[in-house]
Amino acid sequence: MRPAIRNCPAGGENSLAFNPSPRGRGVDERSHGGRNRQWRSKAGGREGSLLLEAVLAIGVFTIFLAGIGFSLVLGEGSTLKGGDRIRAAFLAEQQLEAVRGIRNQNFDFIPVGTHGLQKTSTGWVISGTSGYENGYETKVEIVSLAPDWLEVTSVVSWRFGESRSGTSALTTYLTDWRKTSPLGDWADMSRIANITVAGSPDLQKISVGGNFAYLTGSAASGGKGLYVYDVTNPASPLQVAVSFTLYASGFESVVEDGKLYVATDDIAKEIQVYDVSSPENLSSANLVMSFDLPGIGKARSVAVYGNNVFVGTLDEPPNDQFYALRMSETGGLSLLDSLHVTGSVLDITLSGNYAYIASSNNSAELMVISVADPVRLKFANGVGADMTDVQDAASVAISGTAAIVGRFDGTGIDELTMYSTENSPVPAFPPGPWTLEMNGDIRSLDRTFGRYDFAAGNADGAQLRVIDRIKLEQNGAAILKTFDAEAAVNGIFYDWQKDRLFLVTPSSFMVFAPGP
Repeated sequence: MRPAIRNCPAGGENSLAFNPSPRGRGVDERSHGGRNRQWRSKAGGREGSLLLEAVLAIGVFTIFLAGIGFSLVLGEGSTLKGGDRIRAAFLAEQQLEAVRGIRNQNFDFIPVGTHGLQKTSTGWVISGTSGYENGYETKVEIVSLAPDWLEVTSVVSWRFGESRSGTSALTTYLTDWRKTSPLGDWADMSRIANITVAGSPDLQKISVGGNFAYLTGSAASGGKGLYVYDVTNPASPLQVAVSFTLYASGFESVVEDGKLYVATDDIAKEIQVYDVSSPENLSSANLVMSFDLPGIGKARSVAVYGNNVFVGTLDEPPNDQFYALRMSETGGLSLLDSLHVTGSVLDITLSGNYAYIASSNNSAELMVISVADPVRLKFANGVGADMTDVQDAASVAISGTAAIVGRFDGTGIDELTMYSTENSPVPAFPPGPWTLEMNGDIRSLDRTFGRYDFAAGNADGAQLRVIDRIKLEQNGAAILKTFDAEAAVNGIFYDWQKDRLFLVTPSSFMVFAPGP
């Protein structure tokens, strides 16, 4: 049907009412087509954005779930490892109790060597070289220190896969309690030997093992660092291994199971271990192992507990100052753990599962460290004891249920302090603490198995003192005897087998005996 046409002049009101102009239609199509394309473009971008957001959300959620899962797995692993250590500690203590039970039956039933234990209907017996219980290998290492004195180390090892393995060791000392050994009257002690060591030894400390005494000294003034004396006859010490030289300054040393452990200032071998099965022939060839601690020649104190070696160093930030090393069965020392004590560690004494250290930390001159698990050293609850003023602790000893601490000389302080450890490893008082004015440094401490303790330092006219611990607890006249060594006493060692006290000044080696 054609459109109606009115009679109008061209271009006037009667012009065509419907003008299908190609141009007009083109404009309209382009306009609508552009809007359609723009709408389609916006819709496509929105769809892509939503997809990306969904992918990111899923990724974040997956990472979150993975983190939770990893935390759970890690927590479970830590729990399992902790359980392993607790069970191993229980088995180690169980073995020690078993050996004590055998000792109570007959001391002669305990042979020297490495053995296993077996439980029978009548009690524990020694059997084989090791035992096994629920995946744990157990054994006891028994060393004779004297005819009626044994060192017993209980060792428990386990390996439950590559990530769950370890070793736990506990050591105790057993004596034949049926035998008695008389203790002399140290209130009436006397010097029985006085040896001047040739050269410039600048002697520091002393330890005794069997019939031999090991004197450490400084190498700074030309000394040899280590001197060995045969003390089979304590009244007449005889120097042996005279050609031996440590080539470093020696400080504290320990003799354990035929080995001599020495803390030195050697920059690459601070801890040196020598085979002293034949001390009279000691040479550099007898060095069986050594260890290079962090820092440069800072080792000053050492203690040994089974196959674990504990070392104290001078403070040298940022390094730690207390280290636990382990001696392998095939030889060699490896680092187990270390602890930062914020101060030098000048002396270490072990008692049960704890190490008591003399520190320069002004907030805790006496510190107590749990060494039951040497792989994870930690402070005992309470950390230690903060002593009056700021004088550093130089020495520490455990005597019965007391911890005795010696400090460097200071105005207005008592240089010797005794704490009770009867109720907890970390001193808690009352009772105590008990103190003595010593008028000088207390550089070394030792004790008998009775009531006598020894304190040595640089007090004029009284460098060596004998102290009655019981009288000190009772606030009585605790100093029983003094001795003028005519020089500062740097180190002492009491040998209970011989009932003799060995002592070093910078240039002399002395031996003391009790009265009858």
